Amino acid sequence: SRGALIVAACLALLAAQALADVYVLKDGRRIEGTLVKEDQGVLTVKTGVGELKVQRSDVVEIIAKRTDAQEFEARLASAKSAEDFFQAGEFARTKRMKRESQKAWKKAIELDPDHVGARGALGFVRYKGQWLTSEERDAQVRSDEDLDMATRGLVRYQERWVTPEEKANLERGMVLVNGKWVDFAVAQRQLGLEEFEGAWIARPIALARRDLAALKPLVVLPMEFALSADAMVAGPYPKPFLEAITKQMDTARLWFDKAWNSQPGLALFGGRLAEIYAFGSDSTPYSATIAHFASLTTTLPPGWAEAVADSHGFFWSDPYPLSSARQWNRGDVDIVGHCLHHWGHLLVGRLGYDGRLFPAWYEEAVACRTEFVGHGRNAVFCRGSLLVVGGGTFAKGAEVTASPGLFREGSWRGYLKAALEQKAVPNFDKLSQLEFANLQLVDIAAGMAIIEWLEKQKNGEGMRAFHNELRHGAPKSPERVMQAAPVRRAMYDRAFLAASGLNMRDADQAWRQWFLAGG
Repeated sequence: SRGALIVAACLALLAAQALADVYVLKDGRRIEGTLVKEDQGVLTVKTGVGELKVQRSDVVEIIAKRTDAQEFEARLASAKSAEDFFQAGEFARTKRMKRESQKAWKKAIELDPDHVGARGALGFVRYKGQWLTSEERDAQVRSDEDLDMATRGLVRYQERWVTPEEKANLERGMVLVNGKWVDFAVAQRQLGLEEFEGAWIARPIALARRDLAALKPLVVLPMEFALSADAMVAGPYPKPFLEAITKQMDTARLWFDKAWNSQPGLALFGGRLAEIYAFGSDSTPYSATIAHFASLTTTLPPGWAEAVADSHGFFWSDPYPLSSARQWNRGDVDIVGHCLHHWGHLLVGRLGYDGRLFPAWYEEAVACRTEFVGHGRNAVFCRGSLLVVGGGTFAKGAEVTASPGLFREGSWRGYLKAALEQKAVPNFDKLSQLEFANLQLVDIAAGMAIIEWLEKQKNGEGMRAFHNELRHGAPKSPERVMQAAPVRRAMYDRAFLAASGLNMRDADQAWRQWFLAGG
């Protein structure tokens, strides 16, 4: 009967379901799963993503196929050896059946405790003939290491092994340097570091920043700073403004080192950064810091602090190079020029420094050449009123004076050419006797030309040779000019001969001819 046929069909479907779990639909889709029930022509199939309902009339074929779980159980049931169980576990692993895979691998090592594959799959490692978990192995390694190191007489300190003596020193904050235990701070200083605001940084930078910090109570304005390889420039200016000055100073330093055959770096400054302070239109910070700066050196004569209070700036080279200047009623370009001008004084003053000073014409010429190399102009000259302090004579510092436009805008050569053609340039012997207060612009221009001429002598060695002779023959500080004419002329004869092979008189004619011929 019809009812019997329906029952028979359902029984056939259920029998097929036991093995057949792939349902092929009329539209080509394939559904893999397990039949849960059939109700009024609708099949409910349990799949990996949940239960799906499918019209029985849409099913064109049911393909017998085991599920992953059924396949695993079949493999597990037929397994006999440790390798069989291992492979069953590998099948489960590829199907992401973690619990089932571990079940099979554990059965494998029950049969063969040394089965490498199963042990590795379960996370065991072999150590000294034993299978251990990674945690057990690490603990055993540490225990063995502890025993071995203890046998050697060592103890653990912060994850490393040291002797009891080393541990005691380390716990006291000591550091081993060249075989000796020293205080941590001493060790850092031996590495060229110095502490600043809780951090150990390069000693030259730390010292310069300490000096700057010491000014803060004296200066009412916020101070920025910029660092170059050999100098710190600081002042109440925007940082980019100060950084631009350091770049111009770097350019000038490269020129100086080449012209004077000087080694680059901080050796010229005794391992310190040069400190260049630039104060703005408010004169109070400049004046307020003079006494402080005076306290940092022992080479200044009595009354120096009072004497420089009315100047635009000052510099000193001992015990390290320092410059301070104020913009006052000048423009920005003038304070830049002032920093570069003093930079020249510091460079030449420190080269071979032995406490003695250079002649005014020479040092001023170098300073003006440095300013010119740095930013292509000359707005600053050390030609202030001569001061008599403590029995010595010296200039107030760089002073801005009304100068011909040619000189200020960088055309000092045109200025000097006109002076030479008018025979307005003094002979060298007269130039060599001038103090800073007596220098005129024509004297400074002549000195700049002599410096440039010396740079070109003896394949670039002439400038340093000339410098060394002046350093060797200079009078004792604070004097700058050798007063005894025969001694002074003999010194310059030696200097010019060392630099160019010419005596003073012939060299004086030679540089003029060279300059008028186009330099």
